[in-house]
Amino acid sequence: MWSGRDTLGSINQAISKLHREESSLDRALQSAMAEGERLRQERGRLMRELARVKLDEIAGGRLVSGLDAGERRAATLLDGRRTRIARAAEARDEAAARLPAAEAAQASAAQAVEQALARLDALRHETEAALASDPASRAAQAAVDESLAVAATARRKAEQNAEELALKKKPYDEDKLFQYLWQRGFGTSSYAHSGLTRFLDRMVANFIGYTEVRANYHMLSEIPLRLAEHAEAREAAVTEARARQASLEAEALRRAGVEDLEKALASARAHLAGKDAALDAARKTLALADNQRDQLISGAGDPAYIEALATIAAADAKDDLATLYAEARRTPTRADETIVGRIEAIDKQITSADSELQGLRETARSLAKRRTDVERTRERFQRSGYDHPNATFGNERVIAEVLGGILTGALKGSVLWDTLRGGYSSQPPQSRPDFGGGFPFPLPGPWNQGNESGNVWGDGWRNPGSAGPWAPHSGDDNDDFSTGGRF
Repeated sequence: MWSGRDTLGSINQAISKLHREESSLDRALQSAMAEGERLRQERGRLMRELARVKLDEIAGGRLVSGLDAGERRAATLLDGRRTRIARAAEARDEAAARLPAAEAAQASAAQAVEQALARLDALRHETEAALASDPASRAAQAAVDESLAVAATARRKAEQNAEELALKKKPYDEDKLFQYLWQRGFGTSSYAHSGLTRFLDRMVANFIGYTEVRANYHMLSEIPLRLAEHAEAREAAVTEARARQASLEAEALRRAGVEDLEKALASARAHLAGKDAALDAARKTLALADNQRDQLISGAGDPAYIEALATIAAADAKDDLATLYAEARRTPTRADETIVGRIEAIDKQITSADSELQGLRETARSLAKRRTDVERTRERFQRSGYDHPNATFGNERVIAEVLGGILTGALKGSVLWDTLRGGYSSQPPQSRPDFGGGFPFPLPGPWNQGNESGNVWGDGWRNPGSAGPWAPHSGDDNDDFSTGGRF
């Protein structure tokens, strides 16, 4: 069984492997691009040589001059692009190289929180066990149990009587004349009418026998209120009994040295918050470098690269150059036969190089897509709270297999999230969560969807000041799944 931190570490390792594969692919891409550029430069040189052989000195010089200018412009643009790609890859590699240290520091800080939490929980558990035989503690527990029983009986009686009396009140509630007089406060000091209105109301009261039944209706209305007040008073007594018990338990914890452990936990949580922030900054830096590198490799958003390709295409499409090449192919002579053959061979090499480069770019896009999918799942994992110290994953073998499948391209990244949420569960603390007045850390417990004060869900547990019941939460607001998420 993996902890949430173990599972997060496996996801991080998978992302790092994908980054390393991308770095290796970068070198192959740069080599393929350089080869394509070299072949095109060689083709241009041969075309200039062909022009010198087939044309007169003036015409050949003019065509060669134009080819030289176009090639120089394209070469300058491509050199600049190659430099930008190299720099982007270098910046990405540097950012990726710094990330493991930030992840290790964050993991170490998270482990320190877990250890501090475990020591505190163990002390609370030991103290709770020791108090089980203490007469004062047993008396406090008995008082809580008794008050709970009394409160439960009072609440049950209040609810039952409320239902029974509601049935008895129904005829009065449905009597429009009776309700008319009741709501005006007839027969009570709140009745404020006089003269003809009072006379007519009295006639109505005499007609329906209002005076005789008002007392019954008043009793039927008051009894549920009194019973509810009694139930609330008994429930308040439960709160008081628990407060007395918590005070006794808190004193026992204080004597056992809980304050030092609580301070250590608070310090570890504050340290973790700092490492979380540093890791988040490092990941944002890497994400920016990834994005810049991906755009340059694909050619998207790179006007210089687009201009270079257009310049090369325009040079090859010149009418006189195209005519010259076609004529040389139709009527080869000793002077141009070798040049034409070499140009045709280079054309095939360029086609092959372009195909290889396109394949490498497709591989780069696929790798980037897989990495991005896993990164998004990691973000969702953490935002949902799946790295909480009490989170566990019982399907660790399946998670490892899925990550392996994503690394090889056999599985899509979307499978990972379903696997994670399918294996999630949480372990309860050893000690009673409310022992001594409450645990100073968010723990799995009763959860109100409204996220009322004191409840924590998702990655809110990372807030060093959070406490109270905790529950995971889906990291995607558009997802109907509402029980998975970051610790």
